[in-house]
Amino acid sequence: MAVQPVLPEATTQLWGQVLTAVQNRLETQQAFDTWLKPIVPLTLSPQLVELEVPNTFFVDWIHQYHLRSLRQSLAEVLGTEPEIRFTARESAPAAAETRLPPATPREPAPAKPPRGDRAWLDSRLNPRLRFENFVVGGSNTFANAACRAVADRPGGAYNPLFIFAGPGLGKTHLLHAIGHSVRESRPTARVYYVSAERFTNEMIYAIQHAQTLAFRNKYRNVDVLLIDDIQFLAGKESTQEEFFHTFNALRDAHKQMVVTADKAPKDIPMLEERLVSRFNQGLVTDMKQPDLETRLAILKNLCEQDSEGVKLPDDVLLLIADRIRNNVRDLEGCLVRVFALGSLLHQEITMPLAEEVLQHYVNPEPDRMAPERILSATAERFGVRIEAMCGQRRTQSIALPRQVAMYLIRQLTDLSLVEIGRLFGGRDHTTVMYACERVSSLMAGDLVIADKVNGLVSTLSSG
Repeated sequence: MAVQPVLPEATTQLWGQVLTAVQNRLETQQAFDTWLKPIVPLTLSPQLVELEVPNTFFVDWIHQYHLRSLRQSLAEVLGTEPEIRFTARESAPAAAETRLPPATPREPAPAKPPRGDRAWLDSRLNPRLRFENFVVGGSNTFANAACRAVADRPGGAYNPLFIFAGPGLGKTHLLHAIGHSVRESRPTARVYYVSAERFTNEMIYAIQHAQTLAFRNKYRNVDVLLIDDIQFLAGKESTQEEFFHTFNALRDAHKQMVVTADKAPKDIPMLEERLVSRFNQGLVTDMKQPDLETRLAILKNLCEQDSEGVKLPDDVLLLIADRIRNNVRDLEGCLVRVFALGSLLHQEITMPLAEEVLQHYVNPEPDRMAPERILSATAERFGVRIEAMCGQRRTQSIALPRQVAMYLIRQLTDLSLVEIGRLFGGRDHTTVMYACERVSSLMAGDLVIADKVNGLVSTLSSG
């Protein structure tokens, strides 16, 4: 007998139970308030859960970061694993509605070219991650060029392409961008994106349910295979064995493979040597942490994509870009949080509001590296007064110590360029940038300056 759907009047009560279960699974209250609280349940039954979210950005973010917690909570409350369907209030073409299948994997259907606006979902490609909105800077120029070359000639250029970088630097974005570019130029191409973790889980399921042939057909009959976070295979001998044969089958058929990891192939522990060798046969490229200008460009690009066209003051953008230096994902998360606070609290987005948000993303500065301590140590080493360094005099005897102090504060604290400029009589952030570049250049060519600066670093670090 079919299970009866939950009555509409019980939806609110049940959804409250789901939210409580999700809240207990998330690490921070901030994540819950920002991403789960705004969801409105439309249908809540053991077979189907329809949820309305503010916009398609929510769909992508929840799918990437909170889907597992949501599924577990629904299973806990409903006692089943329903299909989850998201609907965005502010729709975008080809991405207004996203259906997520039940957690239990199903045997893949016979391969056929995806059609229409849902092609991105058939390939598991995120509709937002394309070359057009990938910000190119000095840290990723070569990786971006290699990915575009692969997208133009899949199977013919750099096969396999191996991209490694730390978390949140854009590896996944480039994988999806390749997939979209290939599909646009070759609509019938079979493109598939998968994380190494999902690849492993699907293989285990296939073995348990005697579906290994279907599993192999699925992965060995694609034109472009995009695998994320290959380091997840480390130490898993059976999965590495299966991937090795999949790799050879695709390579022999001149099909394209693109792989990402957090380290170079040779540095991934417990990764079989034969896989390392295969990866090194292609092109191995890395992505570094973005510089300030690139981070600022990323923020501006994200603002332009915002559906409401929200504008942030330049000083707020600069503050965020300067304080969050290592991770583009944190950069995006901080911007979303700033937007959310400004919108929900009906406040103008100002520097104090941005500072409040940044407290959750940047570790507090250690007391021993307080700017005042650096100013004092620099003034003593050069024989000048702190008031003179922070004043308006521009003589060489004052300008050099001032620039060294700016350089050290920049290197040893998390203060932004704007904040450093304020310490020195309200100077512009470009003055601070110039000071840091000049001191770095002087240290490379003047041993006396290098010794003084390095001596100050040693003193401050050991104090």
